[in-house]
Amino acid sequence: MALLRPKSERRNKDLPPYRTIQCPMNGHQISWCMGFCQPIGELGHCGRLAPHAMVGRTQAALIAYAKSQKA
Repeated sequence: MALLRPKSERRNKDLPPYRTIQCPMNGHQISWCMGFCQPIGELGHCGRLAPHAMVGRTQAALIAYAKSQKA
């Protein structure tokens, strides 16, 4: 007795098109940002939010402190 169902009875596990966006830097579909592109604002080249472009509260404070030390 086989543990897998026949291919005709298996559920389709394809992701919907809005979850898989093609990354121009990778050249294939990925489910999250890999951080390869140079983001514009907070968006990457694929149009999704780029987590490597976001600056948190601590990082913003460190940048402001570094700028105040140079002046």
